Amino acid sequence: MTVYRFLLLVFTIGTLIPLTSSAQISEGGIPMEIAGLKSAKNKTIQLPPIENFLTTEEIKKDFFSDNLLKPFQFAYPFEVNFTTENSGNWFQGDNGYKIWKLTIHSEGAKSLNLIFDEFELPENSRLFIYNKSKNHVLGAFSNRNNKASRKFAVSPVEGDEITVQLEVQNELVSHNYFRITHVNHDYIGILKSGDRRPLGKVAGACNIDINCDAWGEWIEVKNSVCRMIVNGKEVCSGVLVNNTEEDQKPYVLSAAHCYDRWSYADVTVYAFNYESPFCAPLDGDPANSISGATMKAHYDSLDFALVELSVVPPPDFRPYYAGWNRKTEKPGSTVSIHHPQGDVKKLAVDKNQPIISSFGEPDYIDKNYIEDGFLRINRWDEGVTEAGSSGGPLFDENKNVVGTLTGGRATCQNPIYDYYERFSLSWDFRADTSKQLKYWLDPQNSGVQVLNGKQFNEGENLCATFTNLNDDDGYSLIPLITSDGFGGYWGGSNSSGITEFMERFSIEANEILRGVSFGVGKFRDVLKSSDSEIKVKVYTGRDLPEQLIYSQDVKIQRFAEDAMNYIPFVEDITPAGDFFIGFELSNIQPLDSFAVYQSLRPDTESNSFYFLRENTWFNFKENNGSGKSIANIFEVLACNIDDLSTDTPQVENPLDILVFPNPTSSKFTIEAGQDILENQLKVFNLLGQAVEVKVNKINNRKADVDLRGNVPGVYFVKLQGEYGTSTYKISFVPW
Repeated sequence: MTVYRFLLLVFTIGTLIPLTSSAQISEGGIPMEIAGLKSAKNKTIQLPPIENFLTTEEIKKDFFSDNLLKPFQFAYPFEVNFTTENSGNWFQGDNGYKIWKLTIHSEGAKSLNLIFDEFELPENSRLFIYNKSKNHVLGAFSNRNNKASRKFAVSPVEGDEITVQLEVQNELVSHNYFRITHVNHDYIGILKSGDRRPLGKVAGACNIDINCDAWGEWIEVKNSVCRMIVNGKEVCSGVLVNNTEEDQKPYVLSAAHCYDRWSYADVTVYAFNYESPFCAPLDGDPANSISGATMKAHYDSLDFALVELSVVPPPDFRPYYAGWNRKTEKPGSTVSIHHPQGDVKKLAVDKNQPIISSFGEPDYIDKNYIEDGFLRINRWDEGVTEAGSSGGPLFDENKNVVGTLTGGRATCQNPIYDYYERFSLSWDFRADTSKQLKYWLDPQNSGVQVLNGKQFNEGENLCATFTNLNDDDGYSLIPLITSDGFGGYWGGSNSSGITEFMERFSIEANEILRGVSFGVGKFRDVLKSSDSEIKVKVYTGRDLPEQLIYSQDVKIQRFAEDAMNYIPFVEDITPAGDFFIGFELSNIQPLDSFAVYQSLRPDTESNSFYFLRENTWFNFKENNGSGKSIANIFEVLACNIDDLSTDTPQVENPLDILVFPNPTSSKFTIEAGQDILENQLKVFNLLGQAVEVKVNKINNRKADVDLRGNVPGVYFVKLQGEYGTSTYKISFVPW
């Protein structure tokens, strides 16, 4: 597993997402240059050495603590008082703007993040935070980020030196628009990629990546779970929950011990969809982040906290509002979704009933908590929780929340005894509305005991992500070997004249493309000149890329290595059929390089990789000499996918089935009007012979079927169920 390397507040163009006055979403852009200069010297504030406050042994003691609670602390907080009046320097910008810059250096920091107070930016102003090499930039933030609390938190920025840059109109320079109160020094390496954790701690290999095919039934519910960075120094997990008015009020439920103070909700960053796009531990992109919330209810003795986010997560975040079950009966089985060690989203499974327990029992009972206030997982059957999983939801067999993680002793080596607060007890154990869930989650006082989760977005606002990846895929930089030896990479910089790299997609909807994520394997920016860039492109076409319908330049400095990197489009793209998406090496300077991860597949597998060499397009499978295939580690964000929604069954007649896409290149989905029972779904060839297929059941009436390994041709899908037999013809045409 990898710890996340590049945590970035979402870089979204304002035309794509309507921004309200309280939105905490950044608007993108590039910091303004000081008039007449490429750069300007400004005073740097040196913070005291962290060794004066925290020794390595103390860090280890905290990191390996026997404390049963499972937050994950990664930073030391320096309390400061920096404003535009007492710190930094003012410079003249262009077009009637002044620029204020403050540089902060904390020797040895792996990353730095800031907490602001008295935060109130004026109209037409912009705020950026970036590191020394300017390859990690947060912002622009504007007056749209102002909120009632006047507090603001930002995500970690890589390196031990950061610059805060404020751009305001000339006549406003006499005002003070914020106060920096905390600089948080990351001593763990929260942005580091790699298989090993800091201080020699190895991430638990038993954790299950959330997007493995076997857990496809959680594809919607998982979007309710977020990772939280609290007060710039601690990581927990949380879950977006529904309420009986079903009004999209963005309540997030987590653990009380994650918020040491009531006010910490104001300075927490909530990242949705921070996950690997497939069943592999590739680092995700936490671009879908919201800064700040308001605490509504908090009770230490049952260890729950409920906050309301400062803004409703926009459609591009694919928000799902999880349901809940406040019945006192124990669930028959449970699943927990969480961010262990602050890593990409994982899943743990217990196929047995949890036990009603006191916290710490049976080893000992912690008297600080309500007796029998917890559901105890005796032993995880698959997966586990770790530090950073605190606050992660526990779902019952109907995918409704029944608790949130307080802590426990479970590890990969011994996955026993994890403790979740009992949602049913937190509901109204205390009459005080600030210490109960009922007042907030049942404002109608309806008495409802079970409320199902809900996807509120529909039509053009219903979004999802798509890849061509499956559980058999890995990821690596695939070398391109020529007669002269190593010739670069099939996924990027090379000496063979390949200039464009495309992935073919087929989505059965009138989709609107909003952006794409690339799994960046490496880039090299030798001169730090900010001049090297790629050109993101979208083509339409059936067999090969044909018509270019979109192009966008992206600086390679904005990418993070060994991670997924999301690129939002500056306009909506409607390909209306099959399309190709990828990039052109348009302006890579000498000595610089760029390459994406790919998955090399056997010759029996489908290919989705196409490349341009000397103005001619090629299908990789047909032009690599060995017949092998490749899938690029790309993920597309598409909206207007209502016809793919799983909220409401599309098939009502028990004897009808729906099969899509048809034709298919590998997998297809079957939806039936009756339950799909085990061993009663079969696929036959034209000779009437049953063929081997892999079936992954999504829910009782829906399943994915994988035809790979069979010869191309026409097949018949046959479902024999309680109400009779249904048959459907499908064409298998590998690309």
